[in-house]
Amino acid sequence: MSKVLFLLMKLNIGGLERMQITVANALARRGHDVTVMTATPGEELKSELDPRVRFIAKPVKPHLGRRIPYIRHVLYADGVWETRASAKRLHAYYIGKEHYDAEIAFQRGQCLKTISGYPAKKKGEPDTVHIAWVHNDYRKATGYENNFRSMEQVKAAYRRMDAIVCVSREAKEGFSETIGDFGNLRVIYNMLPIEEIRQKASLAPAVPVRRASFHIVLVARLKDSAKGQIRMASVVRRLRDEGFDVSLALVGGGEDEAKIRAHIESLGADEYITMTGAQKNPYPYIREADLLVCASYYEGFNLTVAEALALGTPVLSTDCAGPNEILDGGRYGMLTENSEEGIYRGLRALLERPEQLASWHKSAAQRGAFFDETRIVGEIEALFCADGDKTSAENAL
Repeated sequence: MSKVLFLLMKLNIGGLERMQITVANALARRGHDVTVMTATPGEELKSELDPRVRFIAKPVKPHLGRRIPYIRHVLYADGVWETRASAKRLHAYYIGKEHYDAEIAFQRGQCLKTISGYPAKKKGEPDTVHIAWVHNDYRKATGYENNFRSMEQVKAAYRRMDAIVCVSREAKEGFSETIGDFGNLRVIYNMLPIEEIRQKASLAPAVPVRRASFHIVLVARLKDSAKGQIRMASVVRRLRDEGFDVSLALVGGGEDEAKIRAHIESLGADEYITMTGAQKNPYPYIREADLLVCASYYEGFNLTVAEALALGTPVLSTDCAGPNEILDGGRYGMLTENSEEGIYRGLRALLERPEQLASWHKSAAQRGAFFDETRIVGEIEALFCADGDKTSAENAL
């Protein structure tokens, strides 16, 4: 049994956060002593943690700026304390002297900086493995410099990791090109608790959706610059204008909700496009759809694409890192040019050739099984357990 710490910013509804729940629960079921710590408020998914997983919501560090508004504005807003503080100070505050066999930064930015601040090992102390997760293609994603003063500090933090886990081959390539390859990179795909997903999918959706004869779902945080909800809504309106009876459910919450809703209203499309808001259980929406679409501009993996396959729901995705690997270059779903026009052409082709959907429906579950947690959890254990399963998903693909 190993004592393992995961650090992320919050545990609100989101793909990264759901994957944290899955990994922590899987390791706890394998007998490991698992702690999940958050660095900022946000606990929407806390109830989904296995009871054996310890949860710590570390409060934001108190400081003078909390009492004097001007100082707070000038020196402490937007994580400035976390930027000014050294990695060593962050580690001392968030983790302190408690020993873990593995300390894992499940998010970039502040989480990486904190884990990288581990002190030098003293004589007689047990070993600790330090690991960082990379969820995006850094050639396209932003934010990996958050809470660091410079790119050199970012690179130095990653160099201190014993392992850097990338969730896809393209995420690994993007990291290598942007940050560098320090000899500690490896690929471990996101895993799925397939039986749990199927059980949750059998429930009724919390929010009713308006359905046409062909119903599409897009499950993602409402950040249009990454997830492409606006261009997806425009494509659906265009198809409706051409006589196709299609509807769309946008499942998720986020900072662009008002912007996306306004765009849907400007299209006059609110009768056939439903926004459900953030959903703890998105699986009924995926199961009931004729097609799941990933309209993202960039990805690292895209959990919902793999989840759709596990539920037997066909997938159409823009050709970006993650989905192109999950769909095996188009073998298990359709990949389109990463543009509004590409999404439109792909959807129109499927609507005109429904037999292709039937073929993908049959092969989807087979591909989804590739990401089953019972196979992948051993690869994670191998990062900190000498007797863990060292078979790489990258080589098995």
